Amino acid sequence: METRFIKKQMTAAYQYSYTRLALNYYTLYETLTEEPELPGKGGAFLLTLNELIGAYLEGEEILNRLDQLREEVTREVEILTAYTDCFQIYEYVLNRLERSYKTLPETGYNDETFTDMLMAFITNTKESAVMNGRIRQIIGQLPVRLTKQKFYSLVLEGLSVYTGSPVDSLNDMMYTLKTESMASLPEGMAEGRRSLYETLKQFGHMDYRSLSPEAFSEAQAKLMGVSAELNEEAECFVSLQEIINDLYVLSLAKIDAVIDVNEEKLYRSIITGVLNDLTKNGDREAEESDAALLTQLEGRQEAYYERYLRSEFPPETPELLADPDYVRAGNVDLLLSGSSFMDLKKVTAESGEEEDGTQELVDRAYLEKTAEAYFGQLETVFSGTSRPVMRAIMAKVLSDLPVYFHSIDEIKSYIRGSLESCGDEAEKETCKELLEELMDYEDKLV
Repeated sequence: METRFIKKQMTAAYQYSYTRLALNYYTLYETLTEEPELPGKGGAFLLTLNELIGAYLEGEEILNRLDQLREEVTREVEILTAYTDCFQIYEYVLNRLERSYKTLPETGYNDETFTDMLMAFITNTKESAVMNGRIRQIIGQLPVRLTKQKFYSLVLEGLSVYTGSPVDSLNDMMYTLKTESMASLPEGMAEGRRSLYETLKQFGHMDYRSLSPEAFSEAQAKLMGVSAELNEEAECFVSLQEIINDLYVLSLAKIDAVIDVNEEKLYRSIITGVLNDLTKNGDREAEESDAALLTQLEGRQEAYYERYLRSEFPPETPELLADPDYVRAGNVDLLLSGSSFMDLKKVTAESGEEEDGTQELVDRAYLEKTAEAYFGQLETVFSGTSRPVMRAIMAKVLSDLPVYFHSIDEIKSYIRGSLESCGDEAEKETCKELLEELMDYEDKLV
């Protein structure tokens, strides 16, 4: 890659990440003054992060250790995400049972009228991406009354859009489907979270059709508590990962970045102050000097990010993937992409790709083989769950798929059929209520 491009990109990235690291690290410090304990493994991760920040400021090479920490945090977030996906399945079930235990207002719409409302909601936009998103959201809330074979045929139809696409695209979708349908859960879910794991097992073995009013209320309360616990821990890990990513960018970009000495001194001063307080258990309160230093950062983060965006990144080719500088620049781009847990690239030999430089594409045989393997996993899940849970899983999977309808009439027929085939009026009313809330929320956004 051209030296000029590398220096321009790396300098902008270095300045942006240095600014953001100083701000986020200080924000974390302020949070810890109010709540000294981080949830879950957050405390252990913070200790390691503090060590790495100190080592970086001393000029040590930290990339390998930093990469390991980043992978460990990512692993914990994958486990938290798996828990969240599982509990959302059970939340779906409890929501649709609520009217069996409580008297709630009805929507007042018959199936035909409500179908027309949903169709108007779907079609009142000209943007296909928005329309498809609304269709998927609606599918995720509609009652499910499908045989397994009909469900499998709809899944295969939805996956057919990947025919002719890179295999990696299909594999990414299958990963989503497997995790969100409980067909494939990460190892180590019970490690350090025994109580959460036992609660998950309780929901899995619950007889939802025979719950007493007291048991239903208890299940709802447990679900709310679990949700709060998962959200708190996830927010902690996201905050830590953002700091890790910025430190990673500094480590990658430092060799090429050109920065004013006084500017770097400002960033180091803020970071060093926070580090000293966190590692030495200092009891100093936030001094006026802290505010003065932070004030000097105002506007810099936005300006540096805009400058970074103006640097044009060359498209990926097999030859460039064999260039360490390109991979380094690509990883900086990934770290600044806004997706905190993105996998980073590795340097590959040019011969590692196919001779023509293209990726393997999905054909019909590969698609059907992949789908059948997934259906086998689902059979195992379905065999150990009750019908309400199975329907919740089906709804989640169908809402994850690319839109598989070929016309507006097909969509309308599916919606109408879903409503009319549901003989449980309490469940149907809840579905209508949730869909009405969805439409109201979207209207407010517009």
